[in-house]
Amino acid sequence: MLPRTISTSISQDAITKVTRLFNNTIGDVLAELIQNARRAGASLLELTTSEHNGRTWLSVTDNGAGIEDPSVLLAFGGSGWDNALMAREDPAGMGVFSLAGRRLEVSSRAPGSKTGWRIDIGPDDWESAAPIAVTAIGHPVGTCFRFELESPWAFSLDRAAQQAACYAPIEVRLHGVPIPREDWLTGAETIVERDGVRIGIYRDPRHLHRASAINFHGVTTSCRLPMIIERDRQWSAKVDIVDAPQIQLVLPARKEVVENSALENLRTAIRIAIYRHIQSLASHRLSHTSWCYAEALGVHLPPASPILEPWTPAQADSDSDLDHELSLAGEPILMDHFGPAIEQCAAFALAKDPRFAGRLAAADASMSGYHWFDRLTRISGLRFTFDQDGAVHIFDSETFDAPESGFVENLNLLVEVSNATAETITVPAPVAIVFDESWHCCLDDARIIFPSKEGLSAGDLLRLLEGACFSASSDSDADSWETQNNRFLADAREIATSLLEGEDAALIEKTRAILSDHVQWFVPEGRRLFASIDRATLDVRFESPLSDPPEAVVPNPAEDLSP
Repeated sequence: MLPRTISTSISQDAITKVTRLFNNTIGDVLAELIQNARRAGASLLELTTSEHNGRTWLSVTDNGAGIEDPSVLLAFGGSGWDNALMAREDPAGMGVFSLAGRRLEVSSRAPGSKTGWRIDIGPDDWESAAPIAVTAIGHPVGTCFRFELESPWAFSLDRAAQQAACYAPIEVRLHGVPIPREDWLTGAETIVERDGVRIGIYRDPRHLHRASAINFHGVTTSCRLPMIIERDRQWSAKVDIVDAPQIQLVLPARKEVVENSALENLRTAIRIAIYRHIQSLASHRLSHTSWCYAEALGVHLPPASPILEPWTPAQADSDSDLDHELSLAGEPILMDHFGPAIEQCAAFALAKDPRFAGRLAAADASMSGYHWFDRLTRISGLRFTFDQDGAVHIFDSETFDAPESGFVENLNLLVEVSNATAETITVPAPVAIVFDESWHCCLDDARIIFPSKEGLSAGDLLRLLEGACFSASSDSDADSWETQNNRFLADAREIATSLLEGEDAALIEKTRAILSDHVQWFVPEGRRLFASIDRATLDVRFESPLSDPPEAVVPNPAEDLSP
């Protein structure tokens, strides 16, 4: 027959599995014992080691209120704490089971007891449920746990004790020496206290949510906490628990925080604390989305500062570091994205036009929604046009129509500008680099066109080719990025010199590069190497520089004895 009702219970079988439920390190054990001492009102916890029969033992002694009834120690899930502490911290009643499977001696005395007690728990007693004798002893008020330190635990004791005590609210001494402690929120730019927690706000990006984020009276754990990013800084938080029983650790390991409504409320409180701290500063560069979220949380901020980064053309290689020392001057003009080849050559042309020079700004999508940003002029299209064989040809990021490398007629850049109205502005273009696919560039496929050699040097074209074409991934056989880049520059320099200065200049430049890389370094100091080369002969010789002429002898008039 089915029962009419059922209720929760703890099976005795669970007790026989405690050594498998707990697999702690010495650091975990010390953290648990420090927590128990703190709850008992202790102000001091002493860690001392001793040798007995060739074994190392650790005694953990506190000056807290002691334990009146020893049976609560082995009551799995029962803590014996008073109602006030139970409501404030919700202790799990599993602390001593962090030592499950080990030989343990416990002695204690409560303030109202005339005598103390001691129990010895053997390794097998944790699961057998066999009676354990309680011996009356003389003992000061407080509790002492004594257990064997096996080699791994003994080796790591000092470090584990320092980590366990570092953020604990009571003093911990190791071999009589106090372990240094510090505030969990050290380094915070500001600290907010509310709802039983202390929230530290950090500008330092090292305080990320993946690191330990919450301190439970000395037990620190990682937790996903909010991080708010501005254009030029980012904000994160750490939390110090003071009196917040609804924020709980997952048992028995206590390595993570329980996901519940209290934790979500804490995350909201952190966001509010960060936004209010930003509010106290002179300005901000929050995205419009974050600005709206702050408003929804009741934190009223002014719009983000109207600061934009100068636009730099896209590069084929994201690891390249071409020198672009730019700054904005005048009303910004936003630039959309068109691919490395289009942008490199467009930037070269626009820099020569006073209508655009110094005004081009990166189109920061995070600012979209702010009135000052949305009203800015925007370049929404870039196209090159040129005349060839009586026809007008156009190419942009979608359409490609270009001849082989060389001269073309009337090369122009068409700039589509939009604000309150839309217009197309024509800008003379010194050069254009064209590919069949603008977002996939290769030097071998580049077609370089220009209307004249005026205003375009081989050095200019070399820099444009590097930005538009160089990608380290296309030369994966090289031993380094620098080797890949040097190979590319050698090939690009030959192409640029050949187009703008002729085949002879290109050959001379290539020869100079080869001699610089492979010959010049072994010419002796003070010597010169001369070579005469044709297809049939190779004449090489060393010649020292001319020596300085001898000093001229100037006669002394006083010694002139001629008649």
